[in-house]
Amino acid sequence: MRQRFAVTASVAALVLCSFATFSGGPARGAGGNSPAAPDNSCDYACLTGMVDRYLKAVAAHDPTLIPAADHVKFTENTITLRLGDALWGTMSGMGTYKLYFADPHDGEAAFEGTIRENDTPAILLLRLRVVDGKITEVETLVHRNADAAKALEKFGNPDPAWLKPLDAAQKTSRQDMLQAADTYFEGILHSSGDMVPFDPRCNRILDGYQDTNNPTAKGWFDKDSFRPDAMGIRENLNTGIWKYIHSIDPRRYVVVDEKMGIVLGMFMFNHPGKLKSVDVPGVGTVPMPPVTRRPSSVEMGEFFKIEGGKIRQIEGISISLPYGAGEGW
Repeated sequence: MRQRFAVTASVAALVLCSFATFSGGPARGAGGNSPAAPDNSCDYACLTGMVDRYLKAVAAHDPTLIPAADHVKFTENTITLRLGDALWGTMSGMGTYKLYFADPHDGEAAFEGTIRENDTPAILLLRLRVVDGKITEVETLVHRNADAAKALEKFGNPDPAWLKPLDAAQKTSRQDMLQAADTYFEGILHSSGDMVPFDPRCNRILDGYQDTNNPTAKGWFDKDSFRPDAMGIRENLNTGIWKYIHSIDPRRYVVVDEKMGIVLGMFMFNHPGKLKSVDVPGVGTVPMPPVTRRPSSVEMGEFFKIEGGKIRQIEGISISLPYGAGEGW
């Protein structure tokens, strides 16, 4: 999907309208209407420590090892389950790729990394909500594709941008961080990378695959010399190849990591499957790949590094679902 931030008055109005919609809507967690306010006694280290504690408990197949609230809610791939089901019975260990996120303001923590499930590589995105020292919500997306997990591990460590705390000059408000991230989705829907505040160095990795600035990639939309996965992300969005995405709704922002400058959320991409081709300026008609020509929805767990109001890096994982599926929250 996938200059300096210059926005026309009409585009600015569109962005502000979109931001007002998600910030005032039913989003939970960061900036949303949470079921209970955290006591804020669990700081950054406490929250990331809770993630480690949770992962060790899953690998041990023992939910009693975590401080779960009496009515903890647990989902895996959008389905509400009993704590102890699904991945709790099959996770056999950790992989080598690990990223942590924490939001003490809202009592939220998250993790993206590789795991082993009955010794088969997979990618896990985990979100925890902690209230009064208890885990009240557990949301997991498990991308069960061994090749994708191996590809993510081939990057070695996460991009250094994810691991570097922001300095004072790079920090912006929580609301500005959320707005920058949401503009990305508007850019996809309007085939306009120019309306998104991308840092020129921005790259995107989804499901272990870098689909920007990747000259050796063989992408879905390749046609003759047209290689959108070799383009920068702004140019990529401008091609119009993402027009098969009819809507991105709901958009639920769950973690704003102010220390690291990271926004993480869960986003439902909806694809009716009706679009057969797009006209790309300077290229001509580009046929839609078969995977886009059937109705489907895709839950994306995606996160954004925001530096000085610009999107520096994007990463995430996806779960394919039937068209119109709910997300369980």
